[in-house]
Amino acid sequence: MNPAVLKGKKVVGSDGYILGEMADLNVDLSAWKATSFFVNLTDDAAAELKFEKPFMRKIFACLPIRLIRIIGDVVTLSEPIRNLKTITEREGCIIYDRIDGRRVVSSAGYHVGNVEGLDIDFDNWQVNGLEVGLTNLAARELGFRSPILSKVVVIVPSEVVSEIGNFITLDKSIEDLKSLVECIRSCQLQK
Repeated sequence: MNPAVLKGKKVVGSDGYILGEMADLNVDLSAWKATSFFVNLTDDAAAELKFEKPFMRKIFACLPIRLIRIIGDVVTLSEPIRNLKTITEREGCIIYDRIDGRRVVSSAGYHVGNVEGLDIDFDNWQVNGLEVGLTNLAARELGFRSPILSKVVVIVPSEVVSEIGNFITLDKSIEDLKSLVECIRSCQLQK
């Protein structure tokens, strides 16, 4: 599931206090696992936690994934708001590199597409793959018909990523990807 479905959801402490809105997940790409998340704090929550709010800027709290108890219409945490300042200070959140928008290339240097998001299993927070918006040429090569106003997006399994740098290199050729990709939206197989 794409973590974008979490963005904007209200985050609530175990005491029912609204902390703010889910802003993003922090993913350790060396372990392919979500480790923490960012909450855009409400002014009341920032005051309750005694975070000094900079003028005209938002305050984000970085919290460990293990605090998420339930994901539904809201994200419910396993701790009350009064414990979160201690947790944020103790955890010392490490911010990992973002990969959204990075170019994805095959082992032969073929431009496959760009990273649109991640496919994450919310049960164990493991990254299963990259959501890649294919180039029109790559979409045709992989047997998809390109939609007129959007693009073909497929999940490329994380185990085929060989290197993450300025761009993401796969250890497969475009021909090898045909058996690996899973269509997730806006795609039709060519007949």
